[in-house]
Amino acid sequence: GPPFCDCWQHGGSCPKPPPPPPVPPPGPPPPRVMLNEWIDIRAGDPFPARALIKALNKSLDTVGGQNPDQYVALWYQQGEPIMGRIWNEGGKVAANFGWFNNEYKGNVGSIQVLVELPDGVRGFDYEWKSFKEAAVFGEKEWFPVHVDYHKGDISPCVLTVEGGKQILGKVDVRNERATVAYNGKEHIFVGPTVHPFVVLCRKAKPGYKFD
Repeated sequence: GPPFCDCWQHGGSCPKPPPPPPVPPPGPPPPRVMLNEWIDIRAGDPFPARALIKALNKSLDTVGGQNPDQYVALWYQQGEPIMGRIWNEGGKVAANFGWFNNEYKGNVGSIQVLVELPDGVRGFDYEWKSFKEAAVFGEKEWFPVHVDYHKGDISPCVLTVEGGKQILGKVDVRNERATVAYNGKEHIFVGPTVHPFVVLCRKAKPGYKFD
């Protein structure tokens, strides 16, 4: 029985202690950001101080002459979304995009870069996933970060090119077509050749969901 209970001395049994109060049901989790945050910059601007989404979250073993620290960027050309890369060149934004077999770099004008929001602010996590995982239809946990376009869904993608080198470009998951620009031209991969590539995806945290 409870401490100091002497009921047993009188042949009784100890009264049962009162039940604990019920645990209140958990409330909804605090509101968090469920959208990707893109910031507007221009090539040649001071490199952003904010945390940006980096290819594979590390320095890449990349193509010769390319900066290994590559960050996700978005550029529009005649209304078409082009995913490419920026890097820090002497404290300034340098950019590279591939479009219609050409490489565009240097003064490409206005672009957007993807910010890594603090963990406590966002209701989702980013991760680089294999093309096969990103391309699953129906029920899945990880969804490609993408911009819809009538010709396809464009997502950031790390491609593996000649010599096993990795470089940040784009993939149209719907049409199994990935491209990346370097050394003066756009390099294009289609069909099963894109399957080993890696796509930026995101997953809702427990208690959160994408609209």
